[in-house]
Amino acid sequence: MSDTTSFGTMPSTSRPANGQEAEGLLNQLLDHTSNGVCCYDLEGRIRWVNPAFEQLLGYREQQVVGKVPSEFLMGPASDLLVITRLREQRRRGEPSDEELVHYDSNGQPLRLRLRCIPLKDSRGRVEGYLGLQTDITQMHRALMLSHSQLELLEAVAAGQSLDKTLRDLCLTIEGAAVQVRSSLLLLDDVGRTIVAGEGPSLPASFMLFTRGLKIGEGVGTCGTAMWRRKPVMTPSIAQEPAWEGFREHPHALGLDACLSMPILDGDDNPLGSFAFYAETGEVFDATHHGLLEVAVKVARLAIERYRRDQQLTHQALHDSLTGLPNRRLVRRHLCELAEQAQPGEMGALMFLDLDHFKRLNDILGHDAGDLALKQVASRLAEMLGPQDFLARHGGDEFIVLLAPRAGGPREAASRARQVAEQMLERLQEPLELEGRTHQLTGSLGITLYPRHEEGYGACSQQVLPAGKAGHDEIDREEGDAWSHLLHQADIALYESKGAGRARLCFFAPEMRQRIIDAARMEHALREAVSRQQLSVHLQPQFSLPESGEPQLCGAEALLRWHDPQLGMVSPATFIPIAEESGLILELGHWVLEQVCRELAAMTARGYALPMAVNVSQVQFRSSEFVPQVTRLLAQHDFAPELLRMEITESLATDDEAAMLEKIDQLAALGLSFSIDDFGIGYSNLSRLRRMPLKELKIDRSFINDLSHEESPDTHTTGNEIVRAMLMMASALSLDVVAEGVEETEQLEVLRRMGCSRVQGYLLGRPRPMAEVIGDAEARLSKG
Repeated sequence: MSDTTSFGTMPSTSRPANGQEAEGLLNQLLDHTSNGVCCYDLEGRIRWVNPAFEQLLGYREQQVVGKVPSEFLMGPASDLLVITRLREQRRRGEPSDEELVHYDSNGQPLRLRLRCIPLKDSRGRVEGYLGLQTDITQMHRALMLSHSQLELLEAVAAGQSLDKTLRDLCLTIEGAAVQVRSSLLLLDDVGRTIVAGEGPSLPASFMLFTRGLKIGEGVGTCGTAMWRRKPVMTPSIAQEPAWEGFREHPHALGLDACLSMPILDGDDNPLGSFAFYAETGEVFDATHHGLLEVAVKVARLAIERYRRDQQLTHQALHDSLTGLPNRRLVRRHLCELAEQAQPGEMGALMFLDLDHFKRLNDILGHDAGDLALKQVASRLAEMLGPQDFLARHGGDEFIVLLAPRAGGPREAASRARQVAEQMLERLQEPLELEGRTHQLTGSLGITLYPRHEEGYGACSQQVLPAGKAGHDEIDREEGDAWSHLLHQADIALYESKGAGRARLCFFAPEMRQRIIDAARMEHALREAVSRQQLSVHLQPQFSLPESGEPQLCGAEALLRWHDPQLGMVSPATFIPIAEESGLILELGHWVLEQVCRELAAMTARGYALPMAVNVSQVQFRSSEFVPQVTRLLAQHDFAPELLRMEITESLATDDEAAMLEKIDQLAALGLSFSIDDFGIGYSNLSRLRRMPLKELKIDRSFINDLSHEESPDTHTTGNEIVRAMLMMASALSLDVVAEGVEETEQLEVLRRMGCSRVQGYLLGRPRPMAEVIGDAEARLSKG
């Protein structure tokens, strides 16, 4: 812009006459400058204007001469304080430099920079003013747009909601543009269907008609732009076939032109579009294209940030393997369901755990385990209603929320039982795991919400394969309804596993007390181990000749616990707790060590009494079991065949190959094996033939059913079962020990059947090891 300070030397407010060289140059400057120039008298009335003034504001000189600018240039956005300040400066004869908003002849606002310079005569008296108006509208808009863009980006970084960000963006861009209305459309995650949009200057119905439209060639201006991945302009919607079927929406607003630019991600995939609508296509110019580019860049950042946040949120609230909600999300959903439940409505929370899932991982590998979890999740999801909720709690545990429905506790419990039984049945269907099949079962614990009335629920009597008890954290203090309900369901799950697994159980208040008692018992058992309050007792075993008195032939080692406060604690009470807590590994090794020490001591004294030791499934499956037994045999000098290990039938049901390998390794050391509690587990004769067994022990439950035979033709069911067991053992060349013989009648029946060995209270109760060994050596000495 030219230096205008020289105008202060002009002697007159009259326009210079052509003829004088200086005045001619000045006139050329006034005629060709891009700045509007206006000359005022002392009253502020216009004396003359240059061509740039006419072009800038749209008024001819003859229209404005004699008028005060504020009479026709002011509008809604004009600042009266600025106008007042200009008048005061003119009254004092001072120059001024201000920014203000004027309106052109079409009513469009212009932001101008106005510099007023006093004009003085030869004696220095002010006789008028010269005003220079510079159009800074675009510069101001660019500056404001830059500030707004920065604010929007800061809002995006601060986590402002996407809809508000995009709405603010539309308003910002519209503020920088002229004669247009804006719209911003969003696509779904796959970039095919319009799912949302913003259009602050458009009616809701206008934006609504776009929802659900699939983008493509000829689907409006925006749909086509997103499909082509480049800007598209429609100068006349009325004549554009792509608008067929919905052009009435823009026409209802007097809009017949559209300029749309797609919003693309870094891989050139469409995220949405930003568009301008106008009355005519002549409105659109390079400025609008530039504004669209700005809008698209900001929108892309906002959308990508939102999607990343959504992805992170989804990852934080969902299980990466199955895609199911995780514990955090199910907790939130439960609170929502409980709050929305109407009076009289109840739902159920179910805690499901897959039985023996670790064995699947051990046998088939973790990849197969992951595949199994996916299939289980899919099966469970198929069985739930639209309002119900399935989540993976972690590992092989799942949570099921049945949404509240009308009805009391009985109705809610009935529905929960029905769904749970269907789930347990569905879980038993074989899984296809990369060419191999595997069958799983599950256990369920159930509690009702939003309130739980006592008296509903007991373990179901569903007859399914048995297993060992589950686990639970019982000492935690619950701080909210969610944790309380989950804890109740967890307790019920513990009960269902304790009742034999593969079944369901409803929570009842007394269950918690049983678990607390079990936890106290576990603590006391740990104290007993550290204080050496445990001991090994022996129960004698006797051979049973066809006539005469039974003869001592061996003993079974039994673990006993005498607590100073609790007294004698039954093994039926503390052995399951030891298995659950893992203490059985330490206890089992200690018992083996005691037996090996005594066998070695007897051998050194010249005596021999075979001893049997019960081996827990937990202990036998330990990778350290075989090395531990090997070390014990190396440390203690006795004939290995004197040590017999008693294992249960169910030990080999999951991984027969691994079990047989361990048995073969131990048999190679000279040890013998006995099947304990024979007849109550899963009897597989083929497996029994493959095992290096020496003995079967008939469970006491069958001995209790024996009755005296009055004649050869009188047979009872109990007698037939025991007789069949004896015949089978004979066919397999196995010795038989009948457990639990407590009556003379039972002993005589077994003698007649040909049972070779017995043990029970009738012939000898368990006693401390030293006592039994002392009596045994005394008998052997006499013999």
